[in-house]
Amino acid sequence: MNLLLEDMSGLLFAGTVISAFVCALALWNVVNFSPRAITRLEALAPRVNGRFTLWKAGTGGLAGVPFAYGVDHQRFGLLSYVAHGMPIEIGHLSSQVSDRYVAPTGRLHAYAVVRLPERWPHMILSFGHLSRILGVRVAPDQWHRAQRLDVGLGRRARVFVADGGDQIARRLFDPETVQLVQRVGRFFDIELKDRNLYLFPSRPVMAGSERRWNAQRELVEELAASMAGSRARELVRRQNRGRGPGYAELRADLKRTGALVLGFAAVLVVVLSLIVINIQG
Repeated sequence: MNLLLEDMSGLLFAGTVISAFVCALALWNVVNFSPRAITRLEALAPRVNGRFTLWKAGTGGLAGVPFAYGVDHQRFGLLSYVAHGMPIEIGHLSSQVSDRYVAPTGRLHAYAVVRLPERWPHMILSFGHLSRILGVRVAPDQWHRAQRLDVGLGRRARVFVADGGDQIARRLFDPETVQLVQRVGRFFDIELKDRNLYLFPSRPVMAGSERRWNAQRELVEELAASMAGSRARELVRRQNRGRGPGYAELRADLKRTGALVLGFAAVLVVVLSLIVINIQG
């Protein structure tokens, strides 16, 4: 029995470390979505002539990345208001990965969405916020590299545009918009899909210092104003008249994603084996 325990001690230690890390991440996620951020949104509502809602079931017709995956979507802490003639919603999303297992905290995402009058091609501007844990990017983009487009944002951002949207994307990202998006990218990933522009931060918009959340809200409103005055809107209108129900969606590179998952699993097995060998001497 003692020999068996000695053989298993390394694996037990590794399992304990991994479990503690997962618990720490779950706790960090819950702390990020503290009632303080919700209270700030509620207090902001009368100042912007907006409406605050504590809880709503479902996605409300939203279809950005966190809304498109998982089950049991619920929005909470919602502020709806209008800036520069564009409806804006700032809120939080709770969902589960699967209906087979319900996690106590679920998946929590913060978001802001600008409602647009026209349908736009599906685009994602990834600055890594949706795949960061404790400030470290832990997952690559899943979108097919054939859809990647250079619009002058440099290496910090990866821009993916669905088939048929290249011309609109190049018209949209003029030098002024590129400069604005670079500032927005410090806090948000951006997704354009149909009639919505989504902004996804790694932390709630209203979290942190007052200076931080005021700066983020101003960026959301500045981007809304930029979309309202964009020179690409006329091209979008012309394409919408001849396109019918909508644009194509971005394609995921499933083979590459699967290879990366398997590679990560192999590295994890090697690391755990080395830990066990090192502990056993």
